[in-house]
Amino acid sequence: MVAKIVITGMGVLSPYGVGPDVLWEKLLAGESGITPLTAFDTSHLQCRAGGQLLDFKPTNYLSPRVVRKIDLFSTYALVAVQAALKQADLLLESGKPKWSQQEQGSNRVGLCIGNNLGGWQYAERELRHLWQQGPREVSPYMATAWFPAAVQGNMSIQYGIKGIGRTFLSDRASAAMSIGHAADCLQRGKVDIMIAGGTEAPFSPYAALCYETSGLMSKQAQTQSSDSYRPFDARHDGLVAADGAAFFVLERAEDALERGAPILAELSGWASTYDGYDAVQPAPDGQRYAAAMTQALKKANKSAQEVDCIFAAGSAVPNEDISETRAIRLAFEGAAERVPVSTPKAAFGNMFGAATAVDMAIAIQAMRQHIIPGTLNLDQVAPECDLDYVPNTARPVEQLDTCLVNARGIGGTNASLVLQSWS
Repeated sequence: MVAKIVITGMGVLSPYGVGPDVLWEKLLAGESGITPLTAFDTSHLQCRAGGQLLDFKPTNYLSPRVVRKIDLFSTYALVAVQAALKQADLLLESGKPKWSQQEQGSNRVGLCIGNNLGGWQYAERELRHLWQQGPREVSPYMATAWFPAAVQGNMSIQYGIKGIGRTFLSDRASAAMSIGHAADCLQRGKVDIMIAGGTEAPFSPYAALCYETSGLMSKQAQTQSSDSYRPFDARHDGLVAADGAAFFVLERAEDALERGAPILAELSGWASTYDGYDAVQPAPDGQRYAAAMTQALKKANKSAQEVDCIFAAGSAVPNEDISETRAIRLAFEGAAERVPVSTPKAAFGNMFGAATAVDMAIAIQAMRQHIIPGTLNLDQVAPECDLDYVPNTARPVEQLDTCLVNARGIGGTNASLVLQSWS
């Protein structure tokens, strides 16, 4: 019998602050987390706004010795994982994980990280030191701070994790890929506990310019901020970036029940496909994207009619919104008219490598509260986008037991996760 995979802990950082509760409260209130960028000069950019995690003090959570050695994207991940482990009842009073007491235990814990941009804030700062002050002023931690897999190493050291380790770079689908792989590892018996999710700190001059050259960023964010991210709206013209991270503790259900762990939800299905179409643009027909959805539902042993809500990738890039709508129609057929399609990230921005993980955290909250968060800034539905996108206002529902969380990224990556409430 195939093992059921459950989520026993989660930690979230968003532009609203630290923790899933503040994220949920702000979403239900319809409060935008997108503000003008302040960390660097944006006069040369078309997208000058983002979902920034302001007033965040890393040393409130980690030692100054650790903080100065790592980039902000690693800091976000470590803080999120700390919260997830605490909720999963896997931390001792000392703050060390329970598996640290036995060597064999740490060998059976693994990591899967989703990221996209790496540690460019740290890298750019040290490059400035190089050109302005000379090589002697470059941090000795530069080599281990900037690259995308740095989180994996930092986390394994911080929490004594010695099992499987993977880092996925699949643009906005990175976290979905990491979570799906983590679940695979558990079902195959390679580990007993997996920590999986995504992290992103995208606000540096180089990182911002890189994404702007892709043509995917909103131009409305040049002159306005809070309502510039508009998935499926007639005025959609691109996405807006955001800071943040979300990580989960995944276990086999039998193991979680045996140790009396809290079970937040079941991860019952996951799948990924590729368009094989273009380096940036998605395939317009949506067929391979639809295949990811149907394969994930098949693995979960669920039909399209049993899905109570879809959490969309919702990039607000016009052709992506249209092709995602087509893909949902292909996968859901007649049920597409019935199922609500929500894009909560319109309120706070797209976290790229962490985007799906944060969507998953929101989906868990939604299932527990029986409320579907609204898609902010959706005033008039765009042509060819003809589904129920839950415009602007959160919607209470009687049944919310099964959610499909979608992701897609540059290069044609498509991924879907199926979440179910646990009782």
